[in-house]
Amino acid sequence: MSLPVYVILNNLLMPTLSSRENLTSYKQQVAQRFDRAAVTYDVYARFQQQVLERLFQVLPQMTVDSVLDLGTGTGRAIPLLRSLFSPNRLLAMDLSQQMLSQARIGVHSQETSFICADAEALPFADETFDLVLSSLALQWCLRPDVLFDGLYQAVKPGGYIVFSTLCHGSMPQIDQAWKSLDDNIHVNQYSTYASLLEQVSKGGWAVTAAALESITMWFDSPEEAIDSIKKVGAGLVTGQAPKGMSPSKWRAFLQQYAQLRQAAGVPLSYQVAFIVAQKPC
Repeated sequence: MSLPVYVILNNLLMPTLSSRENLTSYKQQVAQRFDRAAVTYDVYARFQQQVLERLFQVLPQMTVDSVLDLGTGTGRAIPLLRSLFSPNRLLAMDLSQQMLSQARIGVHSQETSFICADAEALPFADETFDLVLSSLALQWCLRPDVLFDGLYQAVKPGGYIVFSTLCHGSMPQIDQAWKSLDDNIHVNQYSTYASLLEQVSKGGWAVTAAALESITMWFDSPEEAIDSIKKVGAGLVTGQAPKGMSPSKWRAFLQQYAQLRQAAGVPLSYQVAFIVAQKPC
């Protein structure tokens, strides 16, 4: 019998900067959540696939000898990177061991190395990579200064980071559906686009291309929209309702969400930043 799902949704809310002592626990919970979703990820990752395909459209023309797929998940970017660049070294990294296991199964390549590590504690020598690609992974990092400084050290002069990440204003439908029921925060509070660009620049990077795009996915029901989050590991599932939550309140949320239905279905929208940044030579 499956556990009841009274959860919202992308949360595990991120710790605030005042609770950095909880960073290790937070990262462990993130890894565990993605571990649990590894076998269902590819079935539900329609949004993630769309963003990945869009990210490949902004990749610069370049020669790549060594590339890191940061937050590889089930490894969907690996064959695309190999086909596009034919790198001598391709390394796929993720915080989740189970995601890496799925990636190994799907890739069937002896030419790809896999490593389980944290993006905020990169285990690489300086100037290792020509390119770091990351799709919808960096929003789980809490310390942008540490993140972009670490990437700067790991990339060769003249090399690039190319990434997509969520920005402020993502999943407004979930927020709207809850507003009539309580005043709690039910979705992560992501960085604004302007703040993200500032964080990248502070890390020493030269932003060569950047765009903020609104992407709306459509579903047959609120439950299906929620599954698109939960089944890819982006929601915390517990065996009991969160404090203050009840089955009746959860049903009330679903009813409120259903009222947002349009002709195309039940919407779930994201603000996605696509960033290309170069390390100066």
